[in-house]
Amino acid sequence: MPVQQDIFTKQTINQDGPGSLLQDFKTILNLLGEKGIPVSGVKKHFPMAQLAEINNQLSHPVTLKLKRPVQKSYPHINALYLLVRASGIGRIAGTGKKHRLVLEPTLIQLWQKLTPAEQYFSLFEAWWCRGSDEILGEREGGGMLDYLIRSLNYFIKLPEKGVNMAGKKQEEEGLRYYPGHHSLALLELFGFITIQDGEPEQGKGWRVESITPTEWGKAVLNSIYKGNQQTMDTFWGASVEEMKAAAFAQWRTAVQPYFPDWNNILTPPEAPFQQGVHVVKISMDRAWRRIAISGEATFDALAEAILRAFNFGNDHLYQFIYSDSYGLKKYINHPALEEEPYTDDTRLGKISCYAGMEMVFFFDFGDSWEFQVMVEETDADTPVGSEPVLLKSHGKAPEQYPEYDDEW
Repeated sequence: MPVQQDIFTKQTINQDGPGSLLQDFKTILNLLGEKGIPVSGVKKHFPMAQLAEINNQLSHPVTLKLKRPVQKSYPHINALYLLVRASGIGRIAGTGKKHRLVLEPTLIQLWQKLTPAEQYFSLFEAWWCRGSDEILGEREGGGMLDYLIRSLNYFIKLPEKGVNMAGKKQEEEGLRYYPGHHSLALLELFGFITIQDGEPEQGKGWRVESITPTEWGKAVLNSIYKGNQQTMDTFWGASVEEMKAAAFAQWRTAVQPYFPDWNNILTPPEAPFQQGVHVVKISMDRAWRRIAISGEATFDALAEAILRAFNFGNDHLYQFIYSDSYGLKKYINHPALEEEPYTDDTRLGKISCYAGMEMVFFFDFGDSWEFQVMVEETDADTPVGSEPVLLKSHGKAPEQYPEYDDEW
């Protein structure tokens, strides 16, 4: 620990280091500007047409020889996108099929008041506590490996002098999966490692020739590694989110005294309850229904309204699935599923809906009916009492129990 303390004491955090994190993050914020930029339909990624331009503006642009590179092809862009979403500074907004990645006005104002050290560690906290691959649309869940731990485990196993990938194509290819190219990019952005790029081959993506841990990386990640097991033992039985927050808080208490200009962490303000009338459009195949419902109503009430509008019986379990403002998958479950939060005590106004927000109403775990729910308004003028109102019905609903001819 004395060596780590010495490194912490000597380290200055500013726009120039450690790593290129703050420079490159500023580049992304400038790109978004006041209006934001359009994003792709499914994963809500940066548009393909702008990726090469963004890459060229970063401190360490990567060279690719791909015909149609996507965001994932540029690990540093992918990593910065994750931080923009995980920090809450960037959120998805829009209606219908058109969405934009925009800056959250309140948070960007708070961000601009932070010192470089506070900005750096705020992004580190965002990666640590909310840096799930779900944000990138790569996979869902994964428990403790969904955040810093995967990168941490990889780093701890690195030889003191690093690794040379030259001529080791199998090992280099393995980096795509463990710890993942965007995880390597995050380690480099934060200044924990240095990466020497290799010469790309035709039709191939990012090449890594060598990876070398920095003294700063050793000090930070070794201090985390030593305290992590103790935190997990102390908070065993708590949720993954609680364990992440506790681990970061414990590490922050130990390290913060070495950085006198680190006094604050970017904290999203609690969203106000939306009690206004929500207008939602529910689609199933070519049929759709538009429903107005109060923000005070529970998700049980919304479920009942959907099923009634499609002539379905309310005779099976269900859940609502949506992505929160960070891009993390959330579930609101039927009480019989025994996993909170529950549909009978969660009100619509609690989850910070916005125009263009998408949800899935998953009904009947046997037949697996999926209703696509689109929030169109959250404060509509439509008068609604205590019961939801069906505003419009289009198309014939599918049969809940279709009659099949016997094939015997």
